[in-house]
Amino acid sequence: MVKIAPFRGVVYNNREIEAYGGLLTSPPYDVLSSELRQEYLSCHPNNFLHLDYGEVLPEDSNPMAWHERAASTLSHWLSEGVLVRRSKPSVALIDTDWVHPLNGRRMTRHGLVCLMRLEESGKFSRVRPHEKTFSYHKVERLDLMEKTGAQLSPVFGFFPDPDSHFLKMIFDLLRTDPDASFQEKSGFNQQITFIQNLKSLKAIVKALDDVTVYIADGHHRYETALKYRRDQLARLEKNDQKPAENSAIDYVLVYLCPMSDPGLCVLPTHRVLSSLDMTDKEIIQAFKPFADIKCRPFDGRNREAVQLALSKKLLEDDKKGLKVFGLFLRDEDKYYFVKIKEKVREEIIKQNPQEADLNGLDVSILTNVIFHKALGLNETDMDDPERIVYYSSIEPAYSAVADRGARAAFIMNPTRLDEIIRVSESGQVMPRKATYFYPKVSSGLVFNLIDPMESIIDFDD
Repeated sequence: MVKIAPFRGVVYNNREIEAYGGLLTSPPYDVLSSELRQEYLSCHPNNFLHLDYGEVLPEDSNPMAWHERAASTLSHWLSEGVLVRRSKPSVALIDTDWVHPLNGRRMTRHGLVCLMRLEESGKFSRVRPHEKTFSYHKVERLDLMEKTGAQLSPVFGFFPDPDSHFLKMIFDLLRTDPDASFQEKSGFNQQITFIQNLKSLKAIVKALDDVTVYIADGHHRYETALKYRRDQLARLEKNDQKPAENSAIDYVLVYLCPMSDPGLCVLPTHRVLSSLDMTDKEIIQAFKPFADIKCRPFDGRNREAVQLALSKKLLEDDKKGLKVFGLFLRDEDKYYFVKIKEKVREEIIKQNPQEADLNGLDVSILTNVIFHKALGLNETDMDDPERIVYYSSIEPAYSAVADRGARAAFIMNPTRLDEIIRVSESGQVMPRKATYFYPKVSSGLVFNLIDPMESIIDFDD
């Protein structure tokens, strides 16, 4: 079963939040461009990014040298009271108000921040990943965790809630004034309510006993927490020591959202190929054995109208069961619809019927057919975050090609929740960045210090 627990979270003090709340939090590190990274680091000296994604200085000996500064800053902020650790174990209920970037609707997502007991991946695990990860990110996050002794950002998970039981429980618990409320620099409105009443905590823990948690975001953080636990246990054993019962290293910080929440949203993740030693004509020619291609004129004007029309057409094709991608190329005043041939789809399924759910996904077909077979990219290319860059909206993807010289932008439909669950349950994993849950869980709302000698409260005792 999934085992969750309250914890003594670390938060900004009330004075900081009241005065600067919206300038203290940041998006998670892995969605920030270098420009946005610098913008957040500069917006306030106590912005959380100084801990989670600090500045690389010219004199640094390696790209991870800032981890030492992050550890020093964390210690300083704790000692000076900029950050405070809550006195009692609690969970945080977070309401995030936001505007849908595609249809303009105002939405609210409700999330629970707590600890969740780590489980190694396997057939019987109730914690299900769904996509591949980048090697460097895991190395970098592990080093940061070791330097700071903290889980700075939560893993984002969702779980089935067919009768909305858990969502109704959240609404009942939110009948009090929030502990903090502010608008972030991003425009999102955050309300944070801490629950520390033992009766309420026990009810929350019991309600989640039998669920399966599907990782939405933070696969790197989850895998890093597993590696951190293994390393800590090995170090303790080497020194003839044992961790505390129900040790903090057995848990990972999570943000959990019920699937019944209407604010749970997945956006498409468009792919931009930064470089490729092929001309536009050679790229189109390479697609022809696998896809039917139609082009539309586009001189770069009326960007918004063209992008909305493109997105609408892709969604319409998806409802018809077609696998179609949009394509912008650097040197052409047009854009393309790339429709995978039916015989190609059938051959993919025939080759491995056991992986039909995985191999039939848009992101899998793009990766295996277009990137690997047509363009000749290998796994090293796919594991390089500089070679393929990911965007959740069309404009920056198109701009990367039209304005910044990237080679090609592939425009995608979003992966659906039911597709994520089917692949996760089959034990398969999707290609990297197969999903883009929106909005991302902000960093700096609440985080967790990890000490192998600290015991986490266990309501089963």
